[in-house]
Amino acid sequence: MRYLLAFLMASLLAWLLAAPAVAAAEPAPRLDLAVMETPVGTTLDDILTGRAQPGFTPLLTPGFPFAARDGRDIWVRIRTELPASGGPNWQLVVVRSPLDRLQLKLLPDGRVVAEDSFFHANDEANPWPASFQLPLPAELAGTTEFYLHLQGKVNGGLHLRLQDPATARAQEDLARSFFRYTYGLLLLVAGLSLFRHVEDTRSGAAAVGGAAVGIWLALLGINGHLYSLPELSLLAERGATVPQALLLLCAGPLVLATRYYSGLGKAAPGLVPWARGLGWGLVLLAFWGLLGGMLSPLQMQWTAWVGNGLALAACLLMLLLDSRSYRWAPLLTLLATAVAVVVRVLADHQVLPATLLNLYGWQPLLAVTVALYLALPWIRARLQRWAMRKRVEPAEPSAAEKIALARERLLESLQAGLKSAADGDLKWIAFRRLLDGLRPVLSQTSAAVVAMHFHGEDLVQVEPPEAEGRYRELLAQRSTLLKNLSRLRAPQQIGIDFDGPDGPLEQVQLAVIPLPIPKPGWGALLVEREADVTYSDAELALCAEFAAMAILAGEEAAGAVNEQKVADTDPATGVLRTEAMLQRLDKAMENARLKQAPLSVLCLQLDQAAAMRESGGEEAAAAGLRPMAELLLETMDHGDLLGRAGPDGFLLVSSGKRLLQAREYAERLRAAANRLRIDPRIAPSLSLSVGVAQAGSDERSPAGILERATRAAQIATKNGGNQIFS
Repeated sequence: MRYLLAFLMASLLAWLLAAPAVAAAEPAPRLDLAVMETPVGTTLDDILTGRAQPGFTPLLTPGFPFAARDGRDIWVRIRTELPASGGPNWQLVVVRSPLDRLQLKLLPDGRVVAEDSFFHANDEANPWPASFQLPLPAELAGTTEFYLHLQGKVNGGLHLRLQDPATARAQEDLARSFFRYTYGLLLLVAGLSLFRHVEDTRSGAAAVGGAAVGIWLALLGINGHLYSLPELSLLAERGATVPQALLLLCAGPLVLATRYYSGLGKAAPGLVPWARGLGWGLVLLAFWGLLGGMLSPLQMQWTAWVGNGLALAACLLMLLLDSRSYRWAPLLTLLATAVAVVVRVLADHQVLPATLLNLYGWQPLLAVTVALYLALPWIRARLQRWAMRKRVEPAEPSAAEKIALARERLLESLQAGLKSAADGDLKWIAFRRLLDGLRPVLSQTSAAVVAMHFHGEDLVQVEPPEAEGRYRELLAQRSTLLKNLSRLRAPQQIGIDFDGPDGPLEQVQLAVIPLPIPKPGWGALLVEREADVTYSDAELALCAEFAAMAILAGEEAAGAVNEQKVADTDPATGVLRTEAMLQRLDKAMENARLKQAPLSVLCLQLDQAAAMRESGGEEAAAAGLRPMAELLLETMDHGDLLGRAGPDGFLLVSSGKRLLQAREYAERLRAAANRLRIDPRIAPSLSLSVGVAQAGSDERSPAGILERATRAAQIATKNGGNQIFS
């Protein structure tokens, strides 16, 4: 990858620096320039007669930086020594700048001999010129003086020279190739980014394509080539605002593309909103300028320069935060772009010569940057996929190895699936894992587990699910046969036919592996094949082994669940022990907090418990608590939890109820307790004092809500009992 980047950079520099030198057909005459600024409407006669002041300021350079303003004109006096007539028809060549009008005027009458504008459509033969070409009259010779009249609204640099037609044409051909390759690269990146986005929507290629299109439009606008496109020629009416707005438009998409390329979400996630906000903010500001914002062309120009400066700084920062090695290529091209922009400014100020590379070198560098944004991650992804395909494929495991692996996976899946399963789901999960474990090691058309009267239920699980209808029909027509085969306790295979849901079926080969289900229940693992494919003894033994593993794992899990249930249950009342209840309360509060749902706790104290304990001890108190616990279990809402709370009461956790609803719920329980009929030898009647508390939205510990509910129940008891307090 590193060598590839070096090759690309070297190729770019070679292309930029190896432009053929254009030899002039005849040495160009030297220009002596002078400049002055006048109000709009000043004529050449006003200047020559001295009515327009302060007069011309001589220049020692072939150009100057200008600051064109609305309401002000710039005049350039040009003196030169032209060769005698019969030579080439000289042209005044002016590097393109966003000027509204350029007029070339001759003495003595100030007539206009050539005129051009930045906002006119270019010649079809040369749609991408680099300069204005103002031809001089053929009769001019010897000492000559002529004037260039400029009108505009933005800042720029003016570069003038005289060229013969052959030299001018050769240089324009070179510039046309320069712009063709730059624009072509940007459009190629935009097109390939669509293909890359379809290939991988998470690659960020859409942002890179948007940046390429934005830069392409910006370059068309700032180079004055936009108006050669018929669809966009109407923008010429907006004047110098459009090129500056388009120059600003390229900054936002470049920031967004750099955010994707640099992996800012991983390197510095906190900066992602800032980068996104800067990018879209620049885009909106550019569209506001395009659609007729209140900024003048000069203000729009300064906004574009500041916006692009911020975008360049943000892009460099994001690339520096990227730790990957291929960040260096776009980082170097962006730095080179910044240097090339400085070179353009120095050329406009006549510090450096106004060559094609000095004036426009920043544009291909910016195009190469977005090309690297698209190409480098794409190449890296392709190389990774190629390397993965080149890796040595693991050897095909033998049949014994496949069986051993399937056996290990079945055991692991059984342990993992049954570990946290609810009591009622254990057998379903065990049988499902059995079917999934057999599929990769035993060729089959379908398979099913049938368990009739198993713990009071009839279970039928089929793989694939669409075959369930056929197995239901098989059970309806051949249940006696299957039941008798399951009682043999040895794997069997039979050829069988029966009527399926869609009519009679051809004979199939069926393996019947009995399952150890107590009588009167029965069960079997059924594996179906085509009629002409029989089962080997090893295959039948494998099915029996896997079935035994599933049954054993399910029974062990059920036993563990029952043991845990016994350990968590209070033997005196049949509800949860206090410790188990607190654990479930903690989980319920966590779930309620995550879901932002209400949760209430009811502390129910048996008013007669203390008196029964004084008269008959703990056995008498338990005799009163037991029927109350049975009543609460029957009366409480589905999904609520009931457990012991101290020696004389219960704790009820109700999810989804706010305090007022919980009070109404407590009233219903209290009224049911009053209606409870009890053996008079235990107590004349039983009643409850209920304390109600609701958990706070951010409350994490159960200690607080328990204390509030318990204190409320104590207050209800002290106030005479058989009441509710919250």
